[in-house]
Amino acid sequence: MRALVVLFICIVACTPSSVPTPSPLRSATVAATAAPTPSVGASRASSTFAAVCGTVSNYVADGTQNGSLVLSAPGREPLKLTIPAGRLGGGGVGAGSYACVGVLAGVPSPLFDGFATSGTPGFVNPGTVPATAASPAPTGFVLPAACAYVATPVVTADQTDWKIDCGASNNNNARGTFGPALAQQGWTSCGVDLAAAQWRKSDAMLSVTESSLAPGDYPRLTQFARVIAPCL
Repeated sequence: MRALVVLFICIVACTPSSVPTPSPLRSATVAATAAPTPSVGASRASSTFAAVCGTVSNYVADGTQNGSLVLSAPGREPLKLTIPAGRLGGGGVGAGSYACVGVLAGVPSPLFDGFATSGTPGFVNPGTVPATAASPAPTGFVLPAACAYVATPVVTADQTDWKIDCGASNNNNARGTFGPALAQQGWTSCGVDLAAAQWRKSDAMLSVTESSLAPGDYPRLTQFARVIAPCL
């Protein structure tokens, strides 16, 4: 009888208590409701983005109204960006510091779309020319130092379009601005008309289209999926 009592006590005392398993639903809910960070541009979450880098100046904080900042880089005219109201929540940006900023098309100036930090897509190391980046970027062509991407590339099955700001003194003559850089990088002119010029290098083709100079419009660079007239 004593042995049975001891055995019963041991069974009760020695059985490990059950450990509750964390609810996977709760974990998913926490992740889904985490506050978004204003430093991550939505456009860079995908493979398509445009970014501009430079030294920050003329910072105006956003709040209930739009803010703005200016980015300057060697060889390029200062570029003003609009910060949509609430995008940074009035947070400060260090004047004089180097920053890379995702940009979206905007009127009258491109829209701030978050910071690209070192090692992330869109970040261009200080001193690199040009101080801008896009994904996708034109195949076989690097922008002149005076120019910067100012809108997310528009990608279709037939072509990709980039809007590019080369400064007020150059935007009214995109063909003259891009021509020397294209020739230096091995492209051959194969067509010119009233508002555009076409260039070819091997199996790649680019077209440079002049800006209308209306607010928010810029010279456009187009790369076609295949070589077409007049460059056949």
